[in-house]
Amino acid sequence: MKLLEDIRYYSFWILDLIKGGRIRAHYKNIKYILENYNSERSKIMRDKHLSNLLQHAVTNASFYKPYSGFNSISEFPVIDKLMLRNSLDDFIAKDYKNKKSFEASTSGSTGTPFVVFQDKNKKNRNAADTIYFGEQTGFKIGHKLYYIRAWGDIVKKAKLTSLLQNIVSVNVKYLNAENNAKLIADIKKGRSNKAFLGYPSAFKEICKYLDSINSEPIEANISSMVSGAEYLSDSTIASVKKYFGFDILSRYSNTENGILSQQIKNGGSNFYINWASYYIEIFDLEEDVPCEYGKLGRVIVTDLFNYHMPLIRYDTGDLAIMVEDDNSKYGAPTFSKVEGRRMDTIYDTKGNIMTTVVYELEYFPEFKQFQLIQDGQKEYRVKINIDGVFSKEEQMKTLLKSYLGEDAIIVVEYVDEVPQLASGKRKFTINNYRA
Repeated sequence: MKLLEDIRYYSFWILDLIKGGRIRAHYKNIKYILENYNSERSKIMRDKHLSNLLQHAVTNASFYKPYSGFNSISEFPVIDKLMLRNSLDDFIAKDYKNKKSFEASTSGSTGTPFVVFQDKNKKNRNAADTIYFGEQTGFKIGHKLYYIRAWGDIVKKAKLTSLLQNIVSVNVKYLNAENNAKLIADIKKGRSNKAFLGYPSAFKEICKYLDSINSEPIEANISSMVSGAEYLSDSTIASVKKYFGFDILSRYSNTENGILSQQIKNGGSNFYINWASYYIEIFDLEEDVPCEYGKLGRVIVTDLFNYHMPLIRYDTGDLAIMVEDDNSKYGAPTFSKVEGRRMDTIYDTKGNIMTTVVYELEYFPEFKQFQLIQDGQKEYRVKINIDGVFSKEEQMKTLLKSYLGEDAIIVVEYVDEVPQLASGKRKFTINNYRA
């Protein structure tokens, strides 16, 4: 097993070398910047990444041309998902319009779907970020990775890709007792290093299954456990520790950018910010002005490596607290708290918790905003903000019923706007039935 892991590890880097060693170059850049944060060289590297991106944006993207005489990033406006969706072409760099791009389709935490276009260099940077931050949790290329998420046709990995990358795709839709038993049996098999990446709610469901069978701790060679996309509760952390003997770590990332911050092994509870690939600010909840350290505010991200579609001072819709962290491993500011997607729980018609059903709605990119509401045991409403006529209403209902139950009564409500909360966020889901 160790030999197979080594083969996968070295094969990855040899293939990258054949292609020009671009991921390796990004990896070395990330590692130096983050692990020498307060060095003069690291500061120069970060400043160069930022200045190059800003200059590229004002030269090539029509939205940013009015800011061509900028002196600092503070002169640029805050943008959000709705602005991007309504003026997508204005954010595309003219010198990249005829180049190959990669689509990152997301709904984000505000329920506003849109597509971000990324260039090849950005994809390589994301790959290097994933490798570096994976290593900070104990993961190494070649380890067997159980990837637990909502796997639909749009995001599922090809069988050959999964085999080469040693990935086991686990669909949270099917985390019932029978499949949980099969999953645990597979985890126990073999002596290979095993890693886990998934939703906190999925880890919770697996641990609840182990509770139900009065399981003993699982004997497996676990190297890494990382959760993301949802809040990781103390009870889930404790349950995972009980059964798997591992301190599960939390990652804060999004589809449109990549890994923004993450807890690291033996690094305490704070989130280490990815200063190598992003310039991150925390803004006031109501005004577009920076927050002081230690205050809850909006996460504003400038992506330093997406030249196809520059995103400068992008409001992610998430909240966090940034602190000057004297105890951090590398002396850089960290997040002491991250508030990602905060959703009310939705139940299916039989009373089972459905933590991921709302994610399915993000695969309708024509939605400007959406919200799923449960009004009764079998009664659901979908609020949709859309331009023109939505021709896939029955397709959407069929998709939701496959999760909620065939006896679900689903009403579609067309709205001009899904109301914001005081924080500026919009809830993905509301439960009036079990409120």
